[in-house]
Amino acid sequence: MKLKLLITLIIMTLTQLNAMSDNNIKSYMQRYIENKMKAQVNQIDIISNYPIEDAKGWNVYFLSIKAKVKLGNSYQEATIPQTVFVKGNRITLKLLKKGKLNKDGKREKGKNYAKLLKPKVPIEAYNSKHFISGSENAPHKILIFTDPFCPHCKRKIREVLSIVNHNPEKYALYYYHFPLVKIHPASDVTTKAMHVLQKRGDITDMLKLYYLPIKAKETNIDKILKAINNKTGVTITKEEINSPETQKAINFDKAMGRRLQIASTPTIFIDGKWDRTRKEYKKYAR
Repeated sequence: MKLKLLITLIIMTLTQLNAMSDNNIKSYMQRYIENKMKAQVNQIDIISNYPIEDAKGWNVYFLSIKAKVKLGNSYQEATIPQTVFVKGNRITLKLLKKGKLNKDGKREKGKNYAKLLKPKVPIEAYNSKHFISGSENAPHKILIFTDPFCPHCKRKIREVLSIVNHNPEKYALYYYHFPLVKIHPASDVTTKAMHVLQKRGDITDMLKLYYLPIKAKETNIDKILKAINNKTGVTITKEEINSPETQKAINFDKAMGRRLQIASTPTIFIDGKWDRTRKEYKKYAR
C-alpha cells in the first residue's frame, strides 16, 4: 500500500514557477525569518540538497543562515541551521509521512523527515589528515564524530575500528573530534592532545585517551597531561595543546560538525549519508 504524504506548514507557493531555484529559496527564507523572527539576515548558504528517496518529488535543502538575533536587550550575530523541503513551486519547513494503516485499525509510526535527514558529507571532509584506518582508495567511506568521555563513543569506536581493520579493502575511516565541552569539560584538553597524537601518526596512543583515569569534569590541564603521560608514556606539552595549529584543527572539526548538523556523539556517516542507526555501515563487511 502506497503511503500518503502529509504535508504541513506550506509557507510558500510560487504559482508562476514550475520549480524553485536556489535564489527563490534563499529570498523567501530571508523574508520569512525577518518577518517572523524580526531578525536581520546577512547571509544564507545552501550547504547540501538532494532528493528524498521515499517522498516522490520532494527535495531536502540544508541552509546555514547568518543573522542578527535579539538576545535579551541586545542583538548578536548567530548562525542558524535550517532544513526546508521543496517540491516544484512549494516549500515547507516540516514534512511528515503517515504510517501504514494496519488491518486492526492501528497506524504504524510515521516519519518526520526533519529528524531523519542530515546534510551530505562534502568531499573536502575526506582528507589524509583525518584518515586513520582502512584504505583511502576503498569504495566505502566512514566518517565518525566522537567525544572521548562519551560512553557510547568508547564502544562504537572499538566496533567501527574492528570492522574496518578486518575489511581494509572495503572501508576508509575518517576521524573527527567533536568535544562536548559543556557536559565533558575535560574533553577540551583531551581532544587537543588526541589531535597532537593523530598528527604524529600515533593512532594507537590517541585511542588510549578514551580510557583516561580522570573525571569528565576535570579542567586542570596539568592533571590531564599527567594522566595522558601515565596512560601512554608519551609527553605532550602545554605549548602543543595551546598552539594555534592545534586550535585551528579542532575548530575545523567542530565547524564540519556544525555543517553536518551534529548535536550528539557518536555520529556516523557512510558514503556521505548519515547512518542514523549506526549500523548501516556494517553491511559492506564480509
